[in-house]
Amino acid sequence: MADHDVTLTDRQAREAAVYDARFEELARSGEAELRLDPDRPPYPNREHVEFLDDMFDLISPLGGKRVLEVGCGTGALAVYAALGGATVVGLDVSASALEVAGRRAEVNGVSDRCSFRAEPIETFAEAGGTFDVVLGNQVLHHFELDEAMANVRRLLAADGVAVFCEPVLLLPEAARRVRNSALVLRRFPSRADTPDERSIGEPEAERICAGFGRAETKTYQLFARLQNFVELSDPVFGRLEQVDRFVLANLRPARRLCRYMTFALYPSVCGEARQTRGSQS
Repeated sequence: MADHDVTLTDRQAREAAVYDARFEELARSGEAELRLDPDRPPYPNREHVEFLDDMFDLISPLGGKRVLEVGCGTGALAVYAALGGATVVGLDVSASALEVAGRRAEVNGVSDRCSFRAEPIETFAEAGGTFDVVLGNQVLHHFELDEAMANVRRLLAADGVAVFCEPVLLLPEAARRVRNSALVLRRFPSRADTPDERSIGEPEAERICAGFGRAETKTYQLFARLQNFVELSDPVFGRLEQVDRFVLANLRPARRLCRYMTFALYPSVCGEARQTRGSQS
């Protein structure tokens, strides 16, 4: 059961309201929609496949590990990690999302290894010690970044790793203003879920990495980010991703134009890191 007796900031309450409304219907879904394949990560869509594969490469094997998922939503990643043998705590501010997460854990037989809490990461306090893994998929840009990352560092074990997959806009602020101008938005509407979220820029990326002994990053989707503006067929999207892998691995300046970035954060400078496939760091 999730504890909902937590005071939220105005921003967190707005975020919770958006996702409560979104997941209210899903909370009434059947078991088939909540069941996961333990051999296949729960990809929300094709745009997540590559970086979620890399994320699980970094944190595997999960057996026996203690995992904290921040912004866990409806619990797909948390339950998948539990199916892999981890003990998982999932945090979110949306009561509707956590209701689904709890049911998902039951349907998949891992309720004994999952607990879900209606608390923001910025103020979450854990009495049970540190976590081997902290993870989040497209959540940091919803948080109060400095408070969230300070707490992640505090909660992470000395030999642990925090992995985040985030949408980024690494161009100068002037480019962000153009993207968000009324003229551009009329032709290409924003895909933001909530009014307060903001894609990670270079200053935010530096703040995410600050305070960790070592930070490794990898970029994704250069030409494939056209999907953000027009619907691409699966074959076209796949071919563009192949081109992107080559360009982003070999042409460093092109990384400023990427759509997504993963952050692998280690408390220790000297700790041995697991490398993602084709790591760019």
